Amino acid sequence: MRLQESTMIVDGRLTKVVVSREALEAARDPQKAHYLTGAVVDYVSRIQHFGVYTRGELPAVAIQAYHADFYLAQVCNGGHSQFIGNTGLAMLPTTSGDALAGLEAMGASAQHQILQEMIAWVEAHPDEAALQTGFENRAAALSALDKRFYAVEREQPMIPLAARWIASWPELHAVAQEQYASEIERLAQLNPHLSHRRIWQSVRHISFQMTDDLQITVAAACGAVRPDPELKVMVLPGFDTDVEGQQCTAFGVRTNKGSRLCVFDEAGGRLYELATPPTIVGARLSTVGTDTIQNFLRIAEQNLAAEAIDLLLRKLSLDPAAVITALSVSDDRASWCAVTGETSVLVETFGDRAQVIGSDGELVLTVMRDAIERHAGDAAVGRASLQDRR
Repeated sequence: MRLQESTMIVDGRLTKVVVSREALEAARDPQKAHYLTGAVVDYVSRIQHFGVYTRGELPAVAIQAYHADFYLAQVCNGGHSQFIGNTGLAMLPTTSGDALAGLEAMGASAQHQILQEMIAWVEAHPDEAALQTGFENRAAALSALDKRFYAVEREQPMIPLAARWIASWPELHAVAQEQYASEIERLAQLNPHLSHRRIWQSVRHISFQMTDDLQITVAAACGAVRPDPELKVMVLPGFDTDVEGQQCTAFGVRTNKGSRLCVFDEAGGRLYELATPPTIVGARLSTVGTDTIQNFLRIAEQNLAAEAIDLLLRKLSLDPAAVITALSVSDDRASWCAVTGETSVLVETFGDRAQVIGSDGELVLTVMRDAIERHAGDAAVGRASLQDRR
């Protein structure tokens, strides 16, 4: 049964939580309760991604169940210390508040009490709380809460309680698995801010790669490989290692040519091959200095490069969720490669325009500065709408 669109958003909130009928029916068996809790987590993740809805625009019960499940997963993996560290102190009151509401509603009273005690500890020890990671930094008081939590979970696990609570929601709407994706997209399309928010979402994704110190250093190091630049695919976590006889902070990198290592320091960035076994650093492929990196940063901001690339990709009917490699830069222009799906797009950004260059060197598409500024304005509208509805 299709939902009536007129009742889908009330007072700025979605009124329905969509899950697959298969997940709801499976959860009748307590041993399969996780099918339904997982379905709610999937719903929140998908509707926030595809619909760009904020926490305050989703059904309150869905956010409460989502954060209760997040709390459970984090504590089971790395204790309350990891929950604090991965949530961050800025978001901890909101996330914990949602989780507390969910725990109370589902009847997980013992877990609710433990989370309350964790919140009280954080408030009493903010400096120590800021150091928590779940690994080397793990407060003894939190480890004591972990032991109590694990004992309670053995006696009365949260997931069956959560599934029973979720199944009782009047907001719950079950559909056949093959209809699920289309229902999510239909809900996404009901968001009155969707087009502007999607522009902001993709512009922010591109801008981060151009303005974050690590991301732009890796992007420029990949672009500096000769004779042919390598195209950045992914930046992986960093670690300390020996490179050319010196201890350095290095990050794993995946490019179109394979696995690489990028040293990131005050001098700039250096890209290396990874030999076999993969812990062995191979030949140096490129070096990029801080002056070049700063020039890329300057031109990206000055020429509205992120907004320009996003606009060009959209005009080419390509997915704007691109991975960016920084190829070359001068006083007033920069060249970038945007990889989206299986397609690589060469973009040049200038002060008055941006353009796509084809593989044959011919001009494919140009957008002028006024169009780029209008696109930047649309992104700003999307950003403002998200700030208004947190």
